[in-house]
Amino acid sequence: MSKFYGLNIRPLDTVPRVPYRDAFLIGDLLTSRMTFLTGEPKAGKSLFAAAMIRALLEGHEEFIGLPVLRKIDHVIYGYTDDGADEELRERFIGTEAEGRISVLPMYDLESHGYTWADVVEGVIDARPGLFVLDTVLGSLGDGEDISSSVTAGQVVKRVRPISEAGIPVLLVTHTPKGTTEGLTVSSSVIGGRAMAGGVRGVIALRKNKDGRRVQTSINRAREDLDIPVIVTRESPDSEVPVWTRVDGIAKPSNLRADWKDELIERVLKDQPEVQTYPALAAIYASEVGRAKDTVVRELRARVEPDGTGWKLKG
Repeated sequence: MSKFYGLNIRPLDTVPRVPYRDAFLIGDLLTSRMTFLTGEPKAGKSLFAAAMIRALLEGHEEFIGLPVLRKIDHVIYGYTDDGADEELRERFIGTEAEGRISVLPMYDLESHGYTWADVVEGVIDARPGLFVLDTVLGSLGDGEDISSSVTAGQVVKRVRPISEAGIPVLLVTHTPKGTTEGLTVSSSVIGGRAMAGGVRGVIALRKNKDGRRVQTSINRAREDLDIPVIVTRESPDSEVPVWTRVDGIAKPSNLRADWKDELIERVLKDQPEVQTYPALAAIYASEVGRAKDTVVRELRARVEPDGTGWKLKG
C-alpha cells in the first residue's frame, strides 16, 4: 500500500478474493455483508427474517428453493417494536434454532444505558453469524427523519463497522408509500438511493391481491429474483413460519387436500375479531395456500359471525 496525496492506494490484485459462496449466506438472496429486507407494513418481513435465520442456524440445504451456503451458530436480533422479542420467541418455539438467538433492545438506546458505539463494540466482541436490526425506523433517535438522505447515510455508517468486522448484517425496513417518503419508488427502501446504495443488496417482500413475491436487487447475484411465495404455519397450533416457493415447486405437506376443514378449525379456534368474510379471508388465505375469493366462498358456506366471533352455520 502506498500514499498518494494522503490516499491509501493499493493494487487491485492485492485485494483479497471473496468467492461467490463466501459472498452469500443464502445464494442470490442474503449477502455476507449488509442486506436490506424491505416491504410494506404487515407484508411479513419479520416472519421472512425469522425463517431465514432458522434455515441458517439449523443448516438447512435450501430456503425457498435457494441454496443455504453457510451454517451459523449464533444470531443477535436487535428489535425496536413493543413486544417484538416475545413475538420472536413464539416464532422459534420448539425449533433447534430457539436457543441460539440473543435479543437486544435497539429503541431509545440511552434509556437502556448504551450508545450505538457500544452496540457496535458489543456485537463485534460477540461475533455472531448474523446481526439483525428490525426495524431501522425504530432505531432512529429524536429528530432523525428516515426519508432524509442524511439520516439514511448515517444508518449505513452506524452498522458498517459490524459488516467490516466480517459479521453479516440484515437491516429490516419499510418501503415508502407512493413517492413522498424518500422521493423513490414503492419497491425501494425509505431513504432511497442513499440507503440502498450503501449495502450489497435489497430484498423486497411484496404483498398484494395476487399473493406474496420476493424480489431482489443484489450485487454479485447470478440473477435478480422474482419468486412467488406463500407463508404457512408449521402446524395449526404453531406460530413458526414456513415459507415456500410456489412457481412449479411442490407445496408443503401442510397444504393438504383437507385444507377446508383445517381452515374452519382455525377460524373456530382463533376467533378473530373481524366480522366480514373478506376480512377473515385476508387473514387465512395465504396460510392455507388458496386465493382469497376461494376462501371467502368456503367461509360463507360453513361459518357465520355471531356478534363476538364465529360459529358453524346451522
